Amino acid sequence: MDGAFSFSSISGDVVACDQQYTRLKNFILDAIEPFRQELYLLLYPVFVHVYLQLLSNGHKTPAHKFYSHHFKLFLESHKPMLEVLKQLYSKEDVIKNRDVTKLRQSKYRVKLSEDALQYILQYLKTEDCVLIIQIINHHIHLQVKSDSDPELDLQDERRLEDKVVSTPGTPKNKVVTNEVTLGSLRQCIRRVRDGPPCLSSICLYTFLDSTQSLSSTCITPDRSLICGGFENSVIKLWSLTPKKLVPEPTDVRVDRINLSGDYLEDIQDKMSTVAPSECVALRGHSGSIYGTCFTPDSKQLLSCSEDKTIRLWNLGTCSNVCMYRGHNYPVWGVDLSILGNYFGSCSHDRTAKLWSLDRTFPLRTFIGHTSDVDVIKFHPNSNYVATGSSDKSVRLWSIQDAKCVRLMQGHRSSILSLAFSPDGQCLASAGEDRRIKIWDLSSGNLLKELKGHTDTVYSLDFNKDSTVLASGGLDCAIRVWDIRNATSSNNNNISDVHTSTELLGTFPTKTTSVQHLQYTKHNLLMAAGAIQ
Repeated sequence: MDGAFSFSSISGDVVACDQQYTRLKNFILDAIEPFRQELYLLLYPVFVHVYLQLLSNGHKTPAHKFYSHHFKLFLESHKPMLEVLKQLYSKEDVIKNRDVTKLRQSKYRVKLSEDALQYILQYLKTEDCVLIIQIINHHIHLQVKSDSDPELDLQDERRLEDKVVSTPGTPKNKVVTNEVTLGSLRQCIRRVRDGPPCLSSICLYTFLDSTQSLSSTCITPDRSLICGGFENSVIKLWSLTPKKLVPEPTDVRVDRINLSGDYLEDIQDKMSTVAPSECVALRGHSGSIYGTCFTPDSKQLLSCSEDKTIRLWNLGTCSNVCMYRGHNYPVWGVDLSILGNYFGSCSHDRTAKLWSLDRTFPLRTFIGHTSDVDVIKFHPNSNYVATGSSDKSVRLWSIQDAKCVRLMQGHRSSILSLAFSPDGQCLASAGEDRRIKIWDLSSGNLLKELKGHTDTVYSLDFNKDSTVLASGGLDCAIRVWDIRNATSSNNNNISDVHTSTELLGTFPTKTTSVQHLQYTKHNLLMAAGAIQ
Protein backbone atom coordinates (compact mmCIF):
# COMPACT_ATOMS: atom_id res chain seq x y z
CA MET A 1 0.00 0.00 0.00
CA ASP A 2 1.72 3.16 -1.19
CA GLY A 3 2.34 5.96 1.28
CA ALA A 4 1.62 3.84 4.34
CA PHE A 5 5.05 4.50 5.90
CA SER A 6 7.48 7.40 6.11
CA PHE A 7 10.68 6.93 4.09
CA SER A 8 14.14 6.91 5.62
CA SER A 9 17.52 5.24 5.02
CA ILE A 10 18.06 1.68 6.18
CA SER A 11 20.35 1.24 9.17
CA GLY A 12 22.44 -1.88 9.76
CA ASP A 13 22.36 -2.43 13.52
CA VAL A 14 23.33 -6.10 13.91
CA VAL A 15 21.52 -6.76 17.19
CA ALA A 16 18.40 -4.82 16.19
CA CYS A 17 18.13 -6.72 12.89
CA ASP A 18 17.89 -10.13 14.53
CA GLN A 19 15.70 -8.98 17.43
CA GLN A 20 13.17 -7.10 15.30
CA TYR A 21 12.83 -9.89 12.76
CA THR A 22 12.46 -12.53 15.47
CA ARG A 23 9.68 -10.51 17.13
CA LEU A 24 7.93 -10.06 13.77
CA LYS A 25 8.19 -13.79 13.00
CA ASN A 26 6.80 -14.78 16.39
CA PHE A 27 3.99 -12.24 16.07
CA ILE A 28 2.91 -13.57 12.65
CA LEU A 29 3.25 -17.26 13.54
CA ASP A 30 1.19 -16.70 16.70
CA ALA A 31 -1.49 -14.65 14.91
CA ILE A 32 -5.00 -15.98 14.58
CA GLU A 33 -5.66 -18.02 11.46
CA PRO A 34 -7.40 -15.49 9.15
CA PHE A 35 -4.36 -13.17 9.44
CA ARG A 36 -1.59 -15.71 9.83
CA GLN A 37 -1.91 -17.11 6.31
CA GLU A 38 -1.84 -13.66 4.69
CA LEU A 39 0.92 -12.14 6.82
CA TYR A 40 3.11 -15.21 6.42
CA LEU A 41 3.94 -13.94 2.92
CA LEU A 42 5.73 -10.96 4.49
CA LEU A 43 8.33 -13.05 6.29
CA TYR A 44 10.29 -14.21 3.23
CA PRO A 45 11.01 -10.81 1.59
CA VAL A 46 11.82 -9.22 4.94
CA PHE A 47 14.17 -12.12 5.73
CA VAL A 48 15.98 -11.78 2.39
CA HIS A 49 16.48 -8.01 2.64
CA VAL A 50 17.61 -8.10 6.26
CA TYR A 51 20.21 -10.71 5.30
CA LEU A 52 21.38 -8.70 2.29
CA GLN A 53 21.51 -5.52 4.32
CA LEU A 54 23.79 -7.15 6.89
CA LEU A 55 26.13 -8.35 4.15
CA SER A 56 26.14 -4.93 2.46
CA ASN A 57 27.18 -3.32 5.74
CA GLY A 58 30.10 -5.70 6.14
CA HIS A 59 28.61 -7.93 8.88
CA LYS A 60 29.50 -11.29 7.39
CA THR A 61 29.38 -13.45 10.54
CA PRO A 62 26.15 -11.95 11.98
CA ALA A 63 24.56 -12.24 8.53
CA HIS A 64 25.24 -15.97 8.26
CA LYS A 65 24.10 -16.51 11.85
CA PHE A 66 20.88 -14.71 10.99
CA TYR A 67 20.53 -16.90 7.88
CA SER A 68 21.06 -20.13 9.83
CA HIS A 69 18.47 -19.14 12.46
CA HIS A 70 15.62 -18.47 10.06
CA PHE A 71 16.18 -20.10 6.62
CA LYS A 72 14.42 -23.38 7.50
CA LEU A 73 11.09 -21.56 7.52
CA PHE A 74 11.32 -21.04 3.73
CA LEU A 75 13.26 -24.14 2.68
CA GLU A 76 10.33 -25.85 0.94
CA SER A 77 9.01 -22.87 -1.03
CA HIS A 78 12.22 -20.91 -1.88
CA LYS A 79 15.01 -23.46 -1.88
CA PRO A 80 16.78 -22.30 -5.15
CA MET A 81 16.99 -18.70 -3.99
CA LEU A 82 18.18 -19.75 -0.55
CA GLU A 83 21.06 -21.64 -2.13
CA VAL A 84 22.04 -18.46 -4.00
CA LEU A 85 21.89 -16.38 -0.82
CA LYS A 86 23.99 -18.89 1.07
CA GLN A 87 26.91 -18.39 -1.37
CA LEU A 88 27.14 -14.63 -0.66
CA TYR A 89 29.93 -13.49 1.65
CA SER A 90 30.50 -9.76 1.00
CA LYS A 91 29.06 -6.59 -0.47
CA GLU A 92 30.84 -7.29 -3.73
CA ASP A 93 29.12 -10.68 -4.02
CA VAL A 94 25.76 -8.98 -3.51
CA ILE A 95 26.46 -6.45 -6.26
CA LYS A 96 27.83 -8.95 -8.79
CA ASN A 97 25.00 -11.48 -8.50
CA ARG A 98 22.35 -10.71 -11.13
CA ASP A 99 19.48 -12.46 -9.38
CA VAL A 100 20.17 -10.61 -6.16
CA THR A 101 20.55 -7.28 -7.93
CA LYS A 102 17.26 -7.79 -9.75
CA LEU A 103 15.61 -8.72 -6.45
CA ARG A 104 16.84 -5.58 -4.74
CA GLN A 105 15.87 -3.27 -7.60
CA SER A 106 12.26 -4.49 -7.80
CA LYS A 107 9.62 -4.47 -5.11
CA TYR A 108 8.14 -7.69 -3.80
CA ARG A 109 4.33 -7.50 -4.05
CA VAL A 110 2.22 -8.80 -1.16
CA LYS A 111 -1.58 -8.74 -1.28
CA LEU A 112 -3.36 -8.29 2.04
CA SER A 113 -6.94 -7.79 3.07
CA GLU A 114 -7.86 -4.52 4.74
CA ASP A 115 -8.20 -6.21 8.13
CA ALA A 116 -4.84 -7.96 7.82
CA LEU A 117 -3.16 -4.71 6.82
CA GLN A 118 -4.58 -2.88 9.83
CA TYR A 119 -3.53 -5.82 12.01
CA ILE A 120 0.13 -5.61 10.98
CA LEU A 121 0.13 -1.80 10.99
CA GLN A 122 -1.05 -1.78 14.59
CA TYR A 123 1.85 -4.06 15.51
CA LEU A 124 4.41 -1.91 13.70
CA LYS A 125 3.12 1.21 15.44
CA THR A 126 3.26 -0.20 18.95
CA GLU A 127 6.54 -2.17 18.72
CA ASP A 128 10.11 -1.04 18.08
CA CYS A 129 10.29 -2.07 14.41
CA VAL A 130 12.18 0.76 12.71
CA LEU A 131 14.29 -1.58 10.56
CA ILE A 132 11.26 -3.63 9.45
CA ILE A 133 9.41 -0.44 8.48
CA GLN A 134 12.42 0.77 6.48
CA ILE A 135 12.64 -2.52 4.57
CA ILE A 136 8.90 -2.47 3.79
CA ASN A 137 9.29 1.12 2.54
CA HIS A 138 12.08 0.30 0.11
CA HIS A 139 11.54 -3.27 -1.02
CA ILE A 140 7.93 -4.40 -0.47
CA HIS A 141 4.72 -3.22 -2.09
CA LEU A 142 1.67 -3.84 0.10
CA GLN A 143 -1.48 -4.06 -1.99
CA VAL A 144 -4.95 -4.12 -0.48
CA LYS A 145 -7.29 -6.72 -1.90
CA SER A 146 -10.61 -5.46 -3.25
CA ASP A 147 -13.80 -7.40 -3.86
CA SER A 148 -13.47 -6.81 -7.62
CA ASP A 149 -9.95 -8.26 -7.90
CA PRO A 150 -10.05 -11.52 -9.88
CA GLU A 151 -8.32 -14.34 -8.07
CA LEU A 152 -7.70 -17.93 -8.95
CA ASP A 153 -8.67 -19.99 -5.93
CA LEU A 154 -6.05 -22.70 -6.31
CA GLN A 155 -6.12 -24.74 -3.11
CA ASP A 156 -5.79 -28.32 -2.02
CA GLU A 157 -8.84 -30.52 -2.20
CA ARG A 158 -8.75 -30.84 1.57
CA ARG A 159 -8.97 -27.05 1.83
CA LEU A 160 -11.84 -26.93 -0.65
CA GLU A 161 -13.86 -29.26 1.55
CA ASP A 162 -13.75 -26.64 4.28
CA LYS A 163 -15.03 -23.86 2.02
CA VAL A 164 -18.61 -22.74 2.29
CA VAL A 165 -19.98 -21.06 -0.82
CA SER A 166 -22.79 -18.60 -0.09
CA THR A 167 -25.60 -18.15 -2.55
CA PRO A 168 -26.11 -14.80 -4.30
CA GLY A 169 -29.18 -14.18 -2.15
CA THR A 170 -27.30 -14.46 1.16
CA PRO A 171 -27.53 -11.15 3.07
CA LYS A 172 -24.26 -9.52 4.14
CA ASN A 173 -25.15 -9.54 7.84
CA LYS A 174 -25.77 -13.30 7.92
CA VAL A 175 -23.16 -15.25 9.90
CA VAL A 176 -21.85 -18.16 7.84
CA THR A 177 -20.01 -20.65 10.02
CA ASN A 178 -17.60 -23.31 8.88
CA GLU A 179 -14.72 -25.30 10.30
CA VAL A 180 -12.20 -22.58 9.45
CA THR A 181 -13.97 -19.82 11.35
CA LEU A 182 -14.83 -22.10 14.26
CA GLY A 183 -11.22 -23.22 14.43
CA SER A 184 -10.07 -19.61 14.52
CA LEU A 185 -12.55 -18.84 17.28
CA ARG A 186 -11.36 -21.82 19.31
CA GLN A 187 -7.79 -20.71 18.80
CA CYS A 188 -8.56 -17.21 20.09
CA ILE A 189 -10.39 -18.57 23.13
CA ARG A 190 -7.53 -20.95 23.90
CA ARG A 191 -4.93 -18.19 23.64
CA VAL A 192 -6.89 -15.93 25.99
CA ARG A 193 -7.56 -18.74 28.45
CA ASP A 194 -4.06 -20.21 28.50
CA GLY A 195 -2.11 -16.99 28.05
CA PRO A 196 -0.72 -14.83 30.83
CA PRO A 197 -3.40 -13.03 32.85
CA CYS A 198 -3.96 -9.34 32.33
CA LEU A 199 -2.78 -7.05 35.12
CA SER A 200 -5.53 -5.02 36.72
CA SER A 201 -5.72 -1.30 37.27
CA ILE A 202 -5.25 -0.43 40.95
CA CYS A 203 -7.11 2.25 42.89
CA LEU A 204 -5.49 3.02 46.26
CA TYR A 205 -7.20 5.00 49.04
CA THR A 206 -4.87 6.40 51.71
CA PHE A 207 -5.99 7.64 55.15
CA LEU A 208 -4.15 10.87 55.98
CA ASP A 209 -3.69 12.82 59.22
CA SER A 210 -5.64 10.40 61.41
CA THR A 211 -5.38 11.43 65.07
CA GLN A 212 -5.98 7.81 66.11
CA SER A 213 -4.36 4.84 64.40
CA LEU A 214 -6.38 3.10 61.70
CA SER A 215 -7.06 -0.48 62.81
CA SER A 216 -9.45 -1.69 60.08
CA THR A 217 -10.94 -0.58 56.77
CA CYS A 218 -13.41 -1.87 54.18
CA ILE A 219 -15.07 -0.81 50.89
CA THR A 220 -18.68 -1.45 49.93
CA PRO A 221 -19.33 -3.95 47.10
CA ASP A 222 -20.89 -1.18 44.99
CA ARG A 223 -17.79 1.01 45.58
CA SER A 224 -19.82 3.92 46.94
CA LEU A 225 -18.47 4.05 50.51
CA ILE A 226 -15.28 3.36 52.42
CA CYS A 227 -15.10 2.99 56.17
CA GLY A 228 -12.28 3.19 58.68
CA GLY A 229 -12.24 1.73 62.18
CA PHE A 230 -9.99 3.54 64.62
CA GLU A 231 -8.47 2.87 68.02
CA ASN A 232 -10.60 5.62 69.62
CA SER A 233 -13.69 3.36 69.12
CA VAL A 234 -15.08 5.49 66.27
CA ILE A 235 -16.03 4.25 62.79
CA LYS A 236 -15.96 6.83 60.02
CA LEU A 237 -17.69 6.63 56.63
CA TRP A 238 -16.56 8.46 53.51
CA SER A 239 -18.35 8.73 50.20
CA LEU A 240 -16.40 7.58 47.13
CA THR A 241 -18.82 9.30 44.80
CA PRO A 242 -19.48 13.02 44.20
CA LYS A 243 -22.68 12.63 46.23
CA LYS A 244 -22.24 13.64 49.87
CA LEU A 245 -23.62 11.69 52.84
CA VAL A 246 -26.95 12.77 54.31
CA PRO A 247 -28.11 10.51 57.19
CA GLU A 248 -31.83 9.90 57.35
CA PRO A 249 -33.58 11.04 60.56
CA THR A 250 -33.99 8.43 63.30
CA ASP A 251 -35.85 8.32 66.61
CA VAL A 252 -33.14 6.55 68.59
CA ARG A 253 -29.46 7.49 68.82
CA VAL A 254 -27.08 5.22 70.69
CA ASP A 255 -24.19 7.68 70.52
CA ARG A 256 -25.73 9.99 73.12
CA ILE A 257 -27.56 9.78 76.47
CA ASN A 258 -30.90 11.59 76.54
CA LEU A 259 -31.84 13.41 79.75
CA SER A 260 -35.15 15.00 80.65
CA GLY A 261 -33.62 18.46 80.34
CA ASP A 262 -32.69 17.74 76.71
CA TYR A 263 -36.32 17.46 75.58
CA LEU A 264 -36.46 20.80 73.78
CA GLU A 265 -33.05 20.26 72.23
CA ASP A 266 -34.16 16.86 70.95
CA ILE A 267 -37.23 18.40 69.31
CA GLN A 268 -35.06 21.01 67.61
CA ASP A 269 -32.70 18.31 66.34
CA LYS A 270 -35.60 16.40 64.82
CA MET A 271 -36.97 19.50 63.12
CA SER A 272 -33.61 20.66 61.77
CA THR A 273 -32.18 19.28 58.56
CA VAL A 274 -28.82 17.55 58.49
CA ALA A 275 -26.26 19.22 56.27
CA PRO A 276 -24.61 17.00 53.66
CA SER A 277 -21.13 15.87 54.67
CA GLU A 278 -18.25 13.96 53.11
CA CYS A 279 -17.66 12.02 56.35
CA VAL A 280 -20.00 10.57 58.99
CA ALA A 281 -18.88 9.18 62.36
CA LEU A 282 -20.51 6.09 63.87
CA ARG A 283 -20.24 5.87 67.65
CA GLY A 284 -21.33 3.03 69.89
CA HIS A 285 -18.34 0.84 70.64
CA SER A 286 -16.23 1.41 73.76
CA GLY A 287 -12.96 -0.03 72.46
CA SER A 288 -10.73 -0.19 69.40
CA ILE A 289 -12.41 -1.28 66.17
CA TYR A 290 -10.61 -4.40 64.94
CA GLY A 291 -12.82 -5.46 62.04
CA THR A 292 -15.45 -4.12 59.63
CA CYS A 293 -17.48 -5.73 56.85
CA PHE A 294 -20.25 -4.44 54.58
CA THR A 295 -23.29 -6.52 53.65
CA PRO A 296 -23.58 -7.59 49.98
CA ASP A 297 -26.32 -5.02 49.32
CA SER A 298 -24.10 -2.19 50.70
CA LYS A 299 -26.88 -1.08 53.06
CA GLN A 300 -25.48 -2.28 56.40
CA LEU A 301 -22.13 -2.54 58.15
CA LEU A 302 -20.83 -5.01 60.71
CA SER A 303 -18.08 -4.05 63.15
CA CYS A 304 -16.26 -5.85 65.95
CA SER A 305 -14.34 -4.32 68.79
CA GLU A 306 -12.14 -4.66 71.81
CA ASP A 307 -15.32 -4.28 73.93
CA LYS A 308 -16.22 -7.96 73.11
CA THR A 309 -19.25 -6.97 71.00
CA ILE A 310 -20.29 -6.94 67.37
CA ARG A 311 -22.56 -4.18 66.10
CA LEU A 312 -24.77 -3.85 63.04
CA TRP A 313 -25.12 -0.36 61.54
CA ASN A 314 -27.77 0.99 59.18
CA LEU A 315 -25.98 3.04 56.52
CA GLY A 316 -29.15 4.91 55.60
CA THR A 317 -29.62 6.44 59.05
CA CYS A 318 -25.96 5.96 60.10
CA SER A 319 -27.16 4.46 63.38
CA ASN A 320 -26.64 1.24 65.33
CA VAL A 321 -29.55 -1.19 64.96
CA CYS A 322 -28.28 -4.29 66.77
CA MET A 323 -25.57 -5.50 69.15
CA TYR A 324 -24.34 -9.10 69.37
CA ARG A 325 -22.75 -10.50 72.53
CA GLY A 326 -21.18 -13.92 72.90
CA HIS A 327 -17.41 -13.64 73.09
CA ASN A 328 -15.59 -13.33 76.39
CA TYR A 329 -12.60 -11.41 75.05
CA PRO A 330 -11.90 -8.86 72.27
CA VAL A 331 -13.23 -9.79 68.83
CA TRP A 332 -10.49 -9.67 66.20
CA GLY A 333 -12.43 -10.15 62.98
CA VAL A 334 -15.80 -10.52 61.29
CA ASP A 335 -16.95 -11.74 57.87
CA LEU A 336 -20.31 -12.04 56.07
CA SER A 337 -21.46 -14.87 53.84
CA ILE A 338 -22.11 -14.07 50.19
CA LEU A 339 -25.85 -14.52 50.83
CA GLY A 340 -25.78 -11.84 53.53
CA ASN A 341 -27.82 -13.70 56.13
CA TYR A 342 -25.02 -15.25 58.23
CA PHE A 343 -21.77 -13.86 59.53
CA GLY A 344 -18.82 -15.22 61.46
CA SER A 345 -16.58 -13.76 64.14
CA CYS A 346 -13.25 -14.70 65.72
CA SER A 347 -11.83 -13.72 69.06
CA HIS A 348 -9.05 -13.73 71.61
CA ASP A 349 -11.02 -16.42 73.47
CA ARG A 350 -9.67 -19.00 70.92
CA THR A 351 -13.08 -19.59 69.34
CA ALA A 352 -14.95 -18.59 66.22
CA LYS A 353 -18.73 -18.19 66.15
CA LEU A 354 -21.48 -18.29 63.55
CA TRP A 355 -24.29 -15.73 63.80
CA SER A 356 -27.48 -14.78 62.02
CA LEU A 357 -28.31 -11.12 61.47
CA ASP A 358 -31.75 -11.57 63.02
CA ARG A 359 -30.49 -13.32 66.18
CA THR A 360 -28.42 -11.72 68.94
CA PHE A 361 -26.94 -15.04 70.11
CA PRO A 362 -24.46 -17.33 68.28
CA LEU A 363 -25.77 -20.29 66.29
CA ARG A 364 -22.51 -22.28 66.21
CA THR A 365 -19.20 -22.18 68.10
CA PHE A 366 -16.08 -23.51 66.42
CA ILE A 367 -13.64 -24.83 69.03
CA GLY A 368 -10.25 -26.33 68.22
CA HIS A 369 -7.58 -23.65 67.99
CA THR A 370 -5.09 -23.45 70.84
CA SER A 371 -4.49 -19.70 70.58
CA ASP A 372 -6.16 -16.53 69.34
CA VAL A 373 -8.32 -16.90 66.24
CA ASP A 374 -7.18 -13.86 64.25
CA VAL A 375 -9.16 -14.10 61.00
CA ILE A 376 -12.30 -15.76 59.66
CA LYS A 377 -13.53 -16.09 56.07
CA PHE A 378 -16.65 -17.63 54.47
CA HIS A 379 -16.39 -20.13 51.62
CA PRO A 380 -18.14 -18.97 48.38
CA ASN A 381 -20.81 -21.66 48.81
CA SER A 382 -21.55 -20.43 52.38
CA ASN A 383 -21.37 -24.00 53.74
CA TYR A 384 -17.89 -23.66 55.26
CA VAL A 385 -15.80 -21.11 57.10
CA ALA A 386 -12.03 -20.94 57.36
CA THR A 387 -10.16 -19.62 60.37
CA GLY A 388 -6.53 -18.59 60.86
CA SER A 389 -4.93 -18.54 64.27
CA SER A 390 -1.86 -17.56 66.24
CA ASP A 391 -1.26 -21.31 66.69
CA LYS A 392 0.08 -21.19 63.07
CA SER A 393 -2.71 -23.34 61.64
CA VAL A 394 -5.62 -22.88 59.25
CA ARG A 395 -8.84 -24.81 59.84
CA LEU A 396 -11.86 -25.36 57.60
CA TRP A 397 -15.15 -25.84 59.45
CA SER A 398 -18.51 -27.20 58.37
CA ILE A 399 -21.37 -24.88 59.24
CA GLN A 400 -23.85 -27.74 59.52
CA ASP A 401 -22.23 -29.47 62.52
CA ALA A 402 -19.40 -27.07 63.52
CA LYS A 403 -16.80 -29.80 62.92
CA CYS A 404 -13.30 -29.24 61.56
CA VAL A 405 -13.05 -30.88 58.12
CA ARG A 406 -9.55 -29.67 57.12
CA LEU A 407 -6.45 -28.82 59.13
CA MET A 408 -3.69 -27.02 57.21
CA GLN A 409 -0.34 -26.46 58.89
CA GLY A 410 2.89 -24.99 57.61
CA HIS A 411 3.05 -21.34 58.62
CA ARG A 412 5.79 -20.23 60.98
CA SER A 413 3.84 -17.48 62.72
CA SER A 414 0.36 -15.99 63.24
CA ILE A 415 -2.06 -16.05 60.30
CA LEU A 416 -3.70 -12.68 59.73
CA SER A 417 -5.33 -12.96 56.31
CA LEU A 418 -7.36 -15.53 54.37
CA ALA A 419 -8.96 -15.53 50.92
CA PHE A 420 -11.00 -18.13 49.04
CA SER A 421 -10.81 -18.33 45.26
CA PRO A 422 -14.23 -17.55 43.72
CA ASP A 423 -14.38 -21.05 42.20
CA GLY A 424 -14.11 -22.47 45.74
CA GLN A 425 -11.17 -24.76 44.98
CA CYS A 426 -8.30 -22.93 46.70
CA LEU A 427 -7.62 -21.05 49.92
CA ALA A 428 -4.82 -18.50 50.35
CA SER A 429 -3.36 -17.70 53.77
CA ALA A 430 -0.70 -15.27 54.93
CA GLY A 431 0.50 -13.47 58.04
CA GLU A 432 3.55 -12.52 60.04
CA ASP A 433 5.91 -15.04 58.40
CA ARG A 434 5.70 -13.03 55.12
CA ARG A 435 4.83 -16.14 53.11
CA ILE A 436 1.61 -16.74 51.17
CA LYS A 437 0.42 -20.32 50.99
CA ILE A 438 -2.13 -21.65 48.50
CA TRP A 439 -4.05 -24.72 49.72
CA ASP A 440 -6.03 -27.28 47.74
CA LEU A 441 -9.33 -27.62 49.61
CA SER A 442 -10.20 -31.01 48.11
CA SER A 443 -7.17 -32.64 49.74
CA GLY A 444 -5.93 -30.06 52.23
CA ASN A 445 -2.45 -30.16 50.64
CA LEU A 446 -0.20 -27.20 49.94
CA LEU A 447 -0.20 -26.19 46.25
CA LYS A 448 2.16 -23.22 46.23
CA GLU A 449 4.20 -21.04 48.54
CA LEU A 450 4.67 -17.49 47.33
CA LYS A 451 7.71 -15.52 48.51
CA GLY A 452 8.36 -11.84 47.97
CA HIS A 453 6.93 -9.78 50.82
CA THR A 454 9.40 -8.26 53.25
CA ASP A 455 6.99 -7.64 56.13
CA THR A 456 3.67 -8.83 57.56
CA VAL A 457 0.92 -9.55 55.00
CA TYR A 458 -2.45 -8.10 56.06
CA SER A 459 -4.71 -8.58 53.06
CA LEU A 460 -5.36 -11.08 50.25
CA ASP A 461 -7.93 -11.26 47.47
CA PHE A 462 -8.50 -13.28 44.28
CA ASN A 463 -9.77 -11.86 41.01
CA LYS A 464 -13.11 -13.10 39.71
CA ASP A 465 -11.47 -15.68 37.41
CA SER A 466 -9.54 -17.28 40.29
CA THR A 467 -6.33 -16.89 38.26
CA VAL A 468 -4.66 -13.92 39.98
CA LEU A 469 -4.03 -13.26 43.67
CA ALA A 470 -3.29 -9.80 45.08
CA SER A 471 -1.53 -9.28 48.41
CA GLY A 472 -0.52 -6.33 50.54
CA GLY A 473 0.84 -5.53 53.96
CA LEU A 474 3.30 -3.55 56.04
CA ASP A 475 6.02 -3.51 53.36
CA CYS A 476 4.09 -0.74 51.55
CA ALA A 477 3.65 -2.65 48.31
CA ILE A 478 0.90 -4.48 46.45
CA ARG A 479 2.01 -7.69 44.80
CA VAL A 480 0.09 -9.55 42.09
CA TRP A 481 0.63 -13.28 41.57
CA ASP A 482 -0.28 -15.75 38.81
CA ILE A 483 -1.38 -18.81 40.77
CA ARG A 484 -1.93 -21.03 37.71
CA ASN A 485 1.57 -21.41 36.27
CA ALA A 486 5.03 -20.17 37.07
CA THR A 487 5.91 -17.19 34.91
CA SER A 488 9.26 -16.15 33.57
CA SER A 489 11.58 -14.64 36.15
CA ASN A 490 12.96 -11.98 33.78
CA ASN A 491 10.30 -9.48 34.86
CA ASN A 492 11.78 -6.02 35.37
CA ASN A 493 9.94 -5.70 38.67
CA ILE A 494 11.45 -8.92 40.00
CA SER A 495 15.02 -8.44 41.16
CA ASP A 496 15.11 -10.48 44.35
CA VAL A 497 16.37 -14.01 43.90
CA HIS A 498 14.18 -15.04 46.82
CA THR A 499 11.01 -13.96 45.00
CA SER A 500 8.70 -16.63 43.60
CA THR A 501 8.43 -16.85 39.82
CA GLU A 502 4.63 -16.57 40.06
CA LEU A 503 5.00 -12.85 40.78
CA LEU A 504 3.50 -10.79 37.93
CA GLY A 505 4.29 -7.36 39.31
CA THR A 506 5.09 -5.28 42.38
CA PHE A 507 3.45 -1.89 42.91
CA PRO A 508 5.03 0.19 45.71
CA THR A 509 2.79 2.61 47.62
CA LYS A 510 5.74 4.59 49.05
CA THR A 511 4.63 4.93 52.69
CA THR A 512 1.10 3.44 52.73
CA SER A 513 0.67 0.09 54.45
CA VAL A 514 -2.00 -1.96 52.66
CA GLN A 515 -4.75 -3.15 55.01
CA HIS A 516 -7.52 -4.00 52.55
CA LEU A 517 -7.67 -5.38 49.00
CA GLN A 518 -10.82 -5.99 46.98
CA TYR A 519 -11.31 -7.01 43.34
CA THR A 520 -14.42 -5.72 41.59
CA LYS A 521 -16.40 -7.71 39.03
CA HIS A 522 -14.76 -5.60 36.31
CA ASN A 523 -11.25 -6.67 37.43
CA LEU A 524 -10.40 -3.38 39.14
CA LEU A 525 -8.26 -3.85 42.25
CA MET A 526 -9.22 -1.49 45.06
CA ALA A 527 -6.84 -1.03 47.98
CA ALA A 528 -6.89 0.98 51.20
CA GLY A 529 -4.46 1.71 54.00
CA ALA A 530 -2.87 4.35 56.20
CA ILE A 531 0.44 6.16 56.02
CA GLN A 532 2.92 4.63 58.40
